Amino acid sequence: MFKFIHAADVHLDSPLRGLSRYESAPAESIRNACRRAFENLVDLAIDEKVSFVLLAGDLYDGDWRDYSTGIFLSQQMGRLGQQNIPVFTVAGNHDAANRMTKALDSFSNMTILSSQKAETIMLDDLAVAIHGQSFGTQHVDENLAAGFAAAEQGMFNIGLLHTSLDGREGHAVYAPCSADDLRSKGYQYWALGHIHKQEFVSENPWIVFPGCIQGRHIRESGAKGCVLVTVEDGVVSTVDKCPLDVLRWIKCSVDLTDVVEIREVLERTRKSIENERISADGRPFAMRIRFEGTTAISGELAAFPEQFEHKIKALGAEIAGDDLWIERIENAAVGKLDLESTLVGDSALGKLLKDILTTPDTPDEIDGLKDVIADLRQKIPSEAFGVDSVLNLDKPQTVERLVEEAKHMLVGRLLTVGGAK
Repeated sequence: MFKFIHAADVHLDSPLRGLSRYESAPAESIRNACRRAFENLVDLAIDEKVSFVLLAGDLYDGDWRDYSTGIFLSQQMGRLGQQNIPVFTVAGNHDAANRMTKALDSFSNMTILSSQKAETIMLDDLAVAIHGQSFGTQHVDENLAAGFAAAEQGMFNIGLLHTSLDGREGHAVYAPCSADDLRSKGYQYWALGHIHKQEFVSENPWIVFPGCIQGRHIRESGAKGCVLVTVEDGVVSTVDKCPLDVLRWIKCSVDLTDVVEIREVLERTRKSIENERISADGRPFAMRIRFEGTTAISGELAAFPEQFEHKIKALGAEIAGDDLWIERIENAAVGKLDLESTLVGDSALGKLLKDILTTPDTPDEIDGLKDVIADLRQKIPSEAFGVDSVLNLDKPQTVERLVEEAKHMLVGRLLTVGGAK
């Protein structure tokens, strides 16, 4: 019997995006989060006395700003080396883009598989064969798995590959292949990387994406970590999910159906935050809260979004203090009956509401909107419109969301002020 850890997409020293620019964000939890998660991985490997560690690509996150990244990694590899735990890795697309790493020697207990062709490493004492190939360039669009050797008879065979497989939403296509391509090799376990969401593609054989070890933004929500694999008599007996993240990103929905008072909104929000706090298992967490459902006070909530946001953030601070940062509040609650009754007839308010609601959803169809956006860019610091900002106006989805939120707010204010309830 032996154990090994399969991890991927460490993205060492990658910043947690969407948090660090905000004064109220939990700076201490953000700082060096990827390093701390990697330290947790090393701790786990030592505690579980694993026979080896597999890293399926993207250990780095593009070029380092300085050599401190390499020094940190040397320290962690040294900790594993002192326990006689070897590490086997392949370079992913981010690693291949890193010019600085190419000038460094590999660590004594780390083996980086070749990028020239697929190779096989034999661990005779464990009867294990590890097959893999690194990325030689940032963009690899051929099926690398096709070049992997057939399974070694009488050995436990592992395929180590950075790949998008047959495609996953939100991830660029790299080293594409199918699950059947992998099965055809006759291996017992495929250790994949590149997809940041944990996924068990197959159990016969095991084809696993462990996900990234630390979420870096709200799109990487939920528990993040690695898998611990136990092999007995040449067969996988267990594959355990092991969280490693030090700050957790959480998407939370609060149903406001039939709510009639702001007090009820706060009560439901409190329950949701408390439940998510428990699920975070003692970690600090960043939360995006989305309010949904049909409620008689939708207009009141939408009319003054700043006040509503302040109430929710104050509630979060009361419940979790510095352990919680509310990344965004989305109000999608509607008051269907109130709005429908106002739209009936030819009142001035009803006509105005119709004009607002019939505003095109496509930004290009709104007269003058491009000029407004251009004016905003002149008045607001450029960093506010960065790639990871909620105000990234280069993304059509951002502008569509802002248009929808503006319509929602205007309708809410008109219904509230107009007394249409």
